[in-house]
Amino acid sequence: MAICTGFAKGAYFENQQVLNYELDQFQTCPIDIPLTCTNTTPVQNSCCFESPGGIMLQTQFWDYYPPIGDNETFTLHGLWPDNCDGSYEQFCDDSLNLKQNEVVDIIKNQYKDEELVEFMKLNWKNFNGNDESLWTHEFNKHGTCIKTIRSKCFADYKENENVYKFFNISVNLFKKYPTFKFLNEEGIIPSNDKTYTKEEISNALKKNFDGKQVYFKCNKYNALQEIWYYHHLKGSLLNEDFVPIDSLINSNCPNQGIKFIPKNQGFKPPPNQPPKSPNRGYLKLSNNPGCLISNGQWYQYGTCATYQINQLAFGGYNIKSSKGYCGIDSNDRLNCNSQNQPLRYQFHFDKELKEISYGSVNQWCFDDKGKHGHGKYVQVPIKLNKDNCESPFTIKLV
Repeated sequence: MAICTGFAKGAYFENQQVLNYELDQFQTCPIDIPLTCTNTTPVQNSCCFESPGGIMLQTQFWDYYPPIGDNETFTLHGLWPDNCDGSYEQFCDDSLNLKQNEVVDIIKNQYKDEELVEFMKLNWKNFNGNDESLWTHEFNKHGTCIKTIRSKCFADYKENENVYKFFNISVNLFKKYPTFKFLNEEGIIPSNDKTYTKEEISNALKKNFDGKQVYFKCNKYNALQEIWYYHHLKGSLLNEDFVPIDSLINSNCPNQGIKFIPKNQGFKPPPNQPPKSPNRGYLKLSNNPGCLISNGQWYQYGTCATYQINQLAFGGYNIKSSKGYCGIDSNDRLNCNSQNQPLRYQFHFDKELKEISYGSVNQWCFDDKGKHGHGKYVQVPIKLNKDNCESPFTIKLV
């Protein structure tokens, strides 16, 4: 384990300038290393400072339709490393990916921690019953992006120790926040009749989170469904030194009339719900003519391509054209082709606004350096707006 004592290669200055911390032969880190996202100089390739994913989210679900998990427990969904601006990376290193049905074998057979596996089976639940597929997904999407649990960051690395530590630390943090208990202590209990205010729920959670604002999310029935606890991190993730911070986003729940629906009473959706319309159509750019063609590039005069947007098992979306699945390349450009793997690139689709985002970035830019063709036949790549371009736009399904 990386221990935060002594000094490491690199430098730390009183004005919080941080250079490249790399562990020396003693596997030590500076005592006075700053919290993530508080430094003034970027940190790269460090085992002592989590970057760029300096905000750690502990996420929990309340699934009542169908009912998932114990009737008096929010279930664990994951431990997510978000960037300091609220965006996030995903599926960062394919070489670290787990295959299906490896998680239990690693934890139970290799690390002899049957207690951890049993706890996960009770509390880290997948809605379709295949819990291990969710665990695999969470590590591949989020665990591979956590830099301070790479193999070189362990004093005496053992095979799959990074995997074991990811799940062990995720569970430890989840145990710190028994959300059902927090709400119950303030009289907020599941009910088919009683409703609650946003202020009541907020205060109950803040009271148990160092007075910091906790994010909670409601579904289309104004029913409580998700809880996210935001943290900065002191040193390596291996030290589990999490510091609560206020949520970076505001709750979507109404000010009043929030439902907390019981898991055990056979909830049924209201009758006469309109049928779901297929997420299929053209992709248009706000404040710009034309549309995207099948390769994912903007074309002002050509025929618009038809795109299909499909929801995945764990909340993300695939986007597909006749050329294949869409993805984001190393230059942050959108592309659609047959080489893209459907589970590798997961977009977000706002079903109300019909807008597409990636890694919590919902604005896009033209990449004029990559444009090709002449006259009205010019095609222009589009990329995520990470550099504050002059005329950003959104992408909308129409």
